[in-house]
Amino acid sequence: MKSKTLVLACALTAASFSFNAFSQDSAVCADPLQKICKDTEGLRAQREVYISKLKSEIAAEADRNAAPKIEEMKKKISRIHFIKRAIESFKIKNRETMASAKKRIGDIETVVTNPANVALLKSYMRQAIDESHFNDATKENFKAIQSTVLIGNFADFIERSGLEDDALGQLLGSPCGADGMVANAFATTIKDQRYVLICPGFLIALSQTASPKERLNSVLQAVSHEMGHHIDNSQVGNELYKPYLSCLSENYVDKFNSTDEDKKYCKKTAKDAADCNLKITTSHAGELIADAWGIKVLNIHARTEAMSIPQADSMLTSSWASLCNTGDEGIHPTGDFRIGTLLRTNPDISDYLSCNNSSITRPACALEGAVNL
Repeated sequence: MKSKTLVLACALTAASFSFNAFSQDSAVCADPLQKICKDTEGLRAQREVYISKLKSEIAAEADRNAAPKIEEMKKKISRIHFIKRAIESFKIKNRETMASAKKRIGDIETVVTNPANVALLKSYMRQAIDESHFNDATKENFKAIQSTVLIGNFADFIERSGLEDDALGQLLGSPCGADGMVANAFATTIKDQRYVLICPGFLIALSQTASPKERLNSVLQAVSHEMGHHIDNSQVGNELYKPYLSCLSENYVDKFNSTDEDKKYCKKTAKDAADCNLKITTSHAGELIADAWGIKVLNIHARTEAMSIPQADSMLTSSWASLCNTGDEGIHPTGDFRIGTLLRTNPDISDYLSCNNSSITRPACALEGAVNL
């Protein structure tokens, strides 16, 4: 199908590197797993070394700063209250870890929190909704929801969620880790505030990317994916997304792992195989739908920037590299599926990159439903 736009798929979590393409032929089109995963192994390894070093620096400073405070606490709490001592020590150490992390990571978060970029992201999301197939009432509802989403930073999240004063919450771990260095991104609601956070551990490699434009390109899909979670099926129901989910269920269910709940449903409740398949697909629906919204936003961005094929390859690679070799726990599809299938078979990607689709036999799945390449 001929399309006027380039669509870029969105990841739950994505590495922030810049990879240059030197040919007008698309390497992503030819072999996305080779280009995005195999060819970037060395750079991804360097990123892990960089983050490991930073985590060690944060931990060492936190230990130094926490030590005198822990000793002072022990003067006030008797040894017989060893459990209370342990909890207080843990809280002090985590507070110092968070404080040490905040000093090092504040600047890198501005790519997703500065007002100009937030305004751009929200305008892209509004346009994505306007260009979707949903009826006018649904579009207005989606845009109203998106207008309330706050894109925050690590320090703000810690304060809003009360983790600094919540020993149990610290013990269980924040989504970014106590030092912020977990490579994660997520959508949540904190005291009725719709919220998106891209963890510093996801963004930290941006310090190795010189161009502000490249930095934005690297994170745009992740932010839009998380914003998409606020209008996914868990928020608005499965019926609105039935064409998309049905296409995936009918053509790609063999790519999804079943949860225990899925297996129980298929054994005891499902009316037939198709019903079972839809249940398995629906367990993955939130991530698949968020991917679809991320795709639409990146579509608009690429079209606005009039990206060349090499530029598109570069952005796709930097956006998707951290999904390489990720597994399917029954909620997130594998990285191989998201890169090798969702990304590669997207109609607009295929059209824009002039892919040869002679070997592709299954339909592509868009929010509108099945599309034959």
